[in-house]
Amino acid sequence: MKLIYLLTGVLICCCSFSNCDDADDFSCIELKAELSSLDPEHAVLTSFINAQLGVLPPNPTDTDPLGHKQNLNAFASSLVEFCDLGVEVECYACIYTLPAQSHVRIQLDSAGTMIHRTLDIWTPANTLMTLRAIEH
Repeated sequence: MKLIYLLTGVLICCCSFSNCDDADDFSCIELKAELSSLDPEHAVLTSFINAQLGVLPPNPTDTDPLGHKQNLNAFASSLVEFCDLGVEVECYACIYTLPAQSHVRIQLDSAGTMIHRTLDIWTPANTLMTLRAIEH
């Protein structure tokens, strides 16, 4: 339980959505605009998400040998809390690649149209998670 509080504190203090070094002051408005765009590269968004994931080191346990389940939930919660997005962890380490991948589904309203995006996140053991792709 202390880990959850620590991770949440790190996310809030070190890289709030208004002041991330890697994301150049990426705001929720910019986050939503990037998620809404059809840009296949999403370079700025990828940098921002990787900065968020980069403060979440793995904490392997007997029930979570990869050590990222709580991290993935903390990441999803931070998107909900700071930018009021609909976020669901669809699956944790459910795509059996090397390393395994997790899916985080994001839903947002863009001028009355519901936008759905899936973040494919590399979920490796013993190192940080990173964004692999954003599916439209």
